[in-house]
This record gives sequence, C-alpha cells and structure tokens, in this order.
Amino acid sequence: MADRQKPLLSKEQLCIGVANLLIHFDNALYGYLVPIMAPLFFPQKELLVQLIWGYSPFVISFVAKPFGLLFFSNMAHHKKEMVVLRYTLLGIGISLMGIGCLPTYTEGSLWTVVLLWFARACAELCAAGAYNISKIYLLKDVTLQQAKRLAPFYEVASMMGILLAGAVSICFAWIDDPLPYWRLPFLIAALSTLCNILFFSKKATETGKKSNFMAPKACAYLPLWKARKAIMRIAIVSGFGYVAYTIPFLFMSSFVPMVTTVTYRTMMEYLPIFMVLDILLMSWIGKVGQRYDHNNLMGVASGLIALSIIPLFAGLQNASIFYIIVVHCWLIFLGVVFSCFLTIWSKEQVAIETPYTTIGLATVLGTSLFGKSATAICFYLFHSYHSPIAPACYVAFLAFLATLVMADSASE
Repeated sequence: MADRQKPLLSKEQLCIGVANLLIHFDNALYGYLVPIMAPLFFPQKELLVQLIWGYSPFVISFVAKPFGLLFFSNMAHHKKEMVVLRYTLLGIGISLMGIGCLPTYTEGSLWTVVLLWFARACAELCAAGAYNISKIYLLKDVTLQQAKRLAPFYEVASMMGILLAGAVSICFAWIDDPLPYWRLPFLIAALSTLCNILFFSKKATETGKKSNFMAPKACAYLPLWKARKAIMRIAIVSGFGYVAYTIPFLFMSSFVPMVTTVTYRTMMEYLPIFMVLDILLMSWIGKVGQRYDHNNLMGVASGLIALSIIPLFAGLQNASIFYIIVVHCWLIFLGVVFSCFLTIWSKEQVAIETPYTTIGLATVLGTSLFGKSATAICFYLFHSYHSPIAPACYVAFLAFLATLVMADSASE
C-alpha cells in the first residue's frame, strides 16, 4: 500500500526536471532566434551566409564544453550535485544576460561578434556541467525499469524547454518588425534561470551530505585512455542523437523556405505541433520501450534514418506542405526512438563509479563536434552544392556511424 502512495517523482527529481527544462530553453532560444539576429550581427552578408555565421558560435562548444564538463564534474566529486547544478545555472543566467545586453554590429562593429562568441562560450561551458551531471544524477540508485520511466521524463522536460523557445520564435515570426525586441527573450530567460537557483539552494540544503554515488576514493579525472572505446562510442551516438533533434526542429525551419514556396512564418506556425508530437511520442515510447531491448530500438531507428534521409530530402525541392509535414513526422518519430533511452545506454558503456567524467566528456565531444555544428555544416553544404541532397548526405553518414556502434554494442 505504501508503494502505491509513493509519488512518481521525488521533489529532487522534479527539481532536476525543471532545471533541465530551463537549460534547453536557454540553449534553444539562441538557435531559433538566429534568423532574426543574424542580419543585426552580420549585415554585410547574403541571407544564407548570415545563417552560417549566425549558427557558427555553436562550433565553439567543441572547445568550451569539455572544459566546463571536466571542471564541474570534478566539483561534483567533492560537493553535493545540487550545489554544483546551482553554480552552472548561475553561469548560464549571467551569460544570457550578457547576450541580451550586446550591441549590434552597427553599434560595436567587430567587437560585437567577438563578444557574442564569448557569451556563447560561457553559456556552453556552464550548460555542459548542468546537462551531463543532472541527467546522470537523475538515474542514480534506480533499477533498469525505474530508469526507463525516468529517462522519458527527462527528455520530455528537454522538449518542453525547446517548445517554450519555439513559442517565443513564433511570436517573433508574427511581428512585422521583430528586430527591436530581440534582446527581451534573453533577458527574460536569464531572469527565469537565476530565479530557479533559489529552488536549488533550498534543495541543496535539504539533501544533506554528499552521496557516495561517485565513489569518493576514485580520482575524478579517470585515465581516459582506458575508457577510449566507451568514449568513442558515446561521442558518436550522442552526437547523432543531437543531430536527430537539430534537423527537424532547427535546420529545416530555415532550410525549407530556401527550396520550396513555403515561407519561414508558415514553418514556425507548424513548429509547436511538431514539438507536441515529439513530447507525446516520448511518453508513449517510454512506456512501450520498456518491453523491448533499447539497444535494438536505437539501432533500428538510426538505420532507418540513414536509409531514408537522402531520398526524403531529394523530394523536398518545390515540395508541398503535406510532404514537408510527413518528412518532419518521420524524422521526429525515429529521433525520439533513438534518443529516448540514450542516457541509459550510455551508462551501460562505462564503469558505474566514473559516469560524470567519462559519459560527460564523451557526450560534449559528440554533441559539440557533430551535433552543435550540424546546422552550420548543413547550410554550408547546401551553399556549396546547391542541392538538398548535400546536407542529407552528412546526416546519413552520421546515422550510419551510429548504427554501426549500436550493432557492435548489441553483439557484446
């Protein structure tokens, strides 16, 4: 009877979910507002080049995220995880406030671009610690079945944050002249993130002493060479998992208007529908997936993306809105199947006493090298070859690598 009355989520797990929502809202906000901000920061370029340069600050995460991950993971060895998450949220909030206070190119010339890169680097550095520590800490001391219930909750919280960021971008798409208001969302996001620190402060006090989850006698900086195979696997898989989200929700919103008669405003109007679909699919797959091997589910999903992405993108040229919706739904469905149990799979690849450093470093390398840079790379490929197949080939290559990793993992 006591088990039936036990809440589905503890206060600590709910607190982590809210923080994850804010982290993804903050991160997605910049990505969705790039089409609006790019003309302000790169006014002397054509539209496609503006988008390439606008998304280019994501590339800096390849340098910033590993430093942030190692720094905050080491801190998590010696302090309470909830305290460390509070520090990371503080850094994200200050970085967002910095972006919201930046001058435009006409006001600050080249220094504006430098400051934008610096602010994004600080945000990525802190987000690396927040995201990786929270998602591993959430699954601490739970069974596999409990983990399969919590993992979809964490992903749903992520999509809720992205959905809120998408809602902001839709509002901007409806405004005739949105340029004067581009700072406002960043300042509101910064305030929300900083306010959430108050909840973390209270929770850090309630949780008492630091848990033994990280095996305190173990060194925080694990000899990573011994875990090189696990790091390589997780980097490829997590990188493709990020790409599986980026393509339908970020890249295609600006890409489709370049190859069809469908406008950017129309794409943004459909975006909330796609995000709600994503959230519903996560909840459903989280329940159905408990009956199947998550390794096989992920391998099938990445394999289908590898096989279908090129012909699907080949048909995008002058496609109807119905075809575009079908492509979106197909990619979203496979992306959810692949990413829903990604954290569980990653934990199975490494020793339990070293997840923060090993999984975290592998994840930030993968998401920074393959995921964060995917939008800029895809736009560059389209700019170079003037064909929708060019960016699809890049996605198919990453999907093929992820499928090989999943097949190798399943054979062990």
